Parts: sequence; structure tokens; C-alpha cells
Amino acid sequence: MKKITIGLIVFILIGSFVFLLLPIGLDGDLAADENAISISNMIEIKEDISLDTYGYPADKYRIQENRIRKNQSIYVLLDNMDLTPSRIYEIQKNLDGYIDTRKIIPGQKYVTYSDANNGNPVRLIYHPNALDYVVIDWENEIEISKGKKEIDIQVKEASGMISSSLYETLTSQDLNPGLAYSLSEIFAWQIDFFRLYKGDQFKVIYEERFVDDKPYGIGKIIAAEFEHRGEKFEVFYFDNGDQIGYFDGEGNSAQKVLLKAPFKYSQRISSGFSHSRFHPVLKRRTPHYGVDYAAPLGTPVIAVGDGEVVESRYRGPNGNIVKIKHNSMYTTAYLHLNGFARGIKKGRKVKQGQVIGYVGKTGRVTGVHLDYRVYMDDKPVNPLKLKLPASKAVEAKYLSDYQKERDKLKFLLSQIEGSLAAS
Repeated sequence: MKKITIGLIVFILIGSFVFLLLPIGLDGDLAADENAISISNMIEIKEDISLDTYGYPADKYRIQENRIRKNQSIYVLLDNMDLTPSRIYEIQKNLDGYIDTRKIIPGQKYVTYSDANNGNPVRLIYHPNALDYVVIDWENEIEISKGKKEIDIQVKEASGMISSSLYETLTSQDLNPGLAYSLSEIFAWQIDFFRLYKGDQFKVIYEERFVDDKPYGIGKIIAAEFEHRGEKFEVFYFDNGDQIGYFDGEGNSAQKVLLKAPFKYSQRISSGFSHSRFHPVLKRRTPHYGVDYAAPLGTPVIAVGDGEVVESRYRGPNGNIVKIKHNSMYTTAYLHLNGFARGIKKGRKVKQGQVIGYVGKTGRVTGVHLDYRVYMDDKPVNPLKLKLPASKAVEAKYLSDYQKERDKLKFLLSQIEGSLAAS
């Protein structure tokens, strides 16, 4: 009797469990559910197909990466893949507008694809640079297309103290040297990066870009502090969709009207602004209302600000001169040029950073140099001591949002290892 009772209990429990597993219809009756998982309708889950960085199945092709060698062209690359002359001709007819054959140079990357089963070539991908590429595909029919690699952006931080130059300070820490150019662009309105001092310090939060895990330049500077000759400058990036740019702690634009110097790279100052300087040719004291840069012959000279060319000609002792009016207050002049850049004529508009001429020794000079001058209200002023006005500040309606962003970025800068004073 005891054994029968235990068996009955087990039977009831198993039956209840099976009953619970059966699908039940809306009316409470047992109903067959065609969506219920069963052995008969289970589908095998296949593994994902592995794709290469261009989106092609990696196991379907033999893929080789190469570099263009001297005197190689697209024709030569296709010929090396054993395509017939007629096939190459068909492909080249379709390449117009996709590849500039004049810009194919040694060192550029290209990738070839061949069928893994029969070895037949089916595709060539050409990179004019690390980011952009052109796909030449003839696996089925001839198709030409353009593409871009994905850019991976990483936010990084850096700090340092200047011993000789910003570039050397960065490279000594194995940091991207492009950061020096980005910082000099942003702070160009406050700091003359050609005259940094030993002991100047900086902190920066920035974006570094990568393509295929390889560095692809510096993105935007997010926030930075720079201490120059004991004075601290700071910039913060702000973008709310309506107003975008770099601003200081008060919300004033970090981008001024004029750059501090008319060169992209550092040049030595050989003579400064003076109301009475001994002239090496005239052998007497005369005013020198500019700053002389002893740059090499032919060095590109850039416009320090947007404006209109009001003079571009040979003018006696001044030699070849370009004069640019930037606004109602500021005008700049560039003297003793070796020549003018293309299109630099009176009445032409120029942009900040645009090449306007080249360093020379025309006019009354003893050697190669550029005489750079700035006029405020038509009166000469010392370019090295000029306090430049700010561009448009953060609008009042956005100031509260900007201050929140600024405070967040100031905190992040403060967390960078080592203070400015102890960097």
C-alpha cells in the first residue's frame, strides 16, 4: 500500500509538469501552437560570415595588400593581375571621375582580391590616401565605386613644459606632433608660437583619429590651457548647433582678427619695431615700423587675416609689396617679397592663412628677409605688442549652457596628471 501511494504521487507530479508545458488556447482549452519550439521546427543557427574591413567575405577570396611602386599605373596593376588588354580597356573606360591618374604615386596602398577556389582575380581597391578608396570590381560585371574607411576617434590628454619647442616637447613624450600645429592654430591669436619661452606649460584634452588602428591626425581640441611668460590662456570648444567655436573662460572668442605672425612655421626675428633704428644701407638712424623675419628665400608668406588686397606691386625701396586691408581698423603689409602668389592682385579677397607671396630681397635691403607691418587706424603699431580684439563672443542666450560646459572641461583639465606649475 505504501509503495502504491508513493508511485501515485510521482505519477501525479509528472503529469502536472507535462500539463503545464502544453500550449493553452485563448478559451482555456488545450491547443496546438505552431510557433512552439519542437525538434521538427528547430532551425540550425549558422556562424556569422567573417567580413574584411571593406565588407567582403574574408574566406571567399585570397586578399593581398601592396604598395604602388615607381612607374606603376592602374593599367600596370591590372595587367599584373593577368587581365586581358580588352578587359583592362573596358575597366579604364569606367574609371573617369573616380581616379585621377596624374596623382597615382609610389607608396599608395592597393588591395587585390582573387577567388579562393580558382585563383581568378575579381577586384582591385586603390587608396589615394589612408581614408578614401576606389573599388574596381569585375567579379560579375564591371562596377566602380568610392568608399571611406571608418575613423575611430579617441579622446586623449597631454601636458608638458617647454624646454626648446612645443614640437620637441610633444615628440619627447611620443605624442602626435600634429598636436603642436592644432594648438598653435587655436592659440595663434594670443600666443606667438615662434617665441615660446623655456618654462612655458600646457594642458590639453583632444581627439586623435585612427584609421585601421593607425594614427590619422588630430581631431578637434576639446579644451586647453597654455601658460606663456607667466600668463595663463585657456580655450574651450563649444557647439550647441547654433554657435560653434573656441572661447575663453569669459565666453569671448579665442579667434582674433589677426594671426600673430605671417608664417605657418617658426622664423627667426632679425630686427624689431623701432622709432629710431640704424639703417644698414643708408648708414643713419631712421624709423623701422615693422618686424623683420630672417626667413629663407622663397618661404611662403601668409595673410594674417581675412581682407582685401589694396596693393600688390613693386614699390621702390620696399621692393615687391602686398598690402591687405582687414577691416576699418587694421591693415597689414608684407615687404621685400621675392614674388607674389597666383591671383594676388589689387581688389582680390584673401582668407586668413592664404599664401600671398614669398620671402625675397627686393628693394633696398642687404639680405633676404620679410618686413612685416601692421597699421591700426592707418598708424604703424608694433605687431609683437598688439592687443587684438576678440571675434564674436558666446551669445547671451547661450551663456548659461556655455558656462556649464566650460566648468566641466575646466574640471577635466584639473584632473590631468600634474598641475601646470608642476607639469
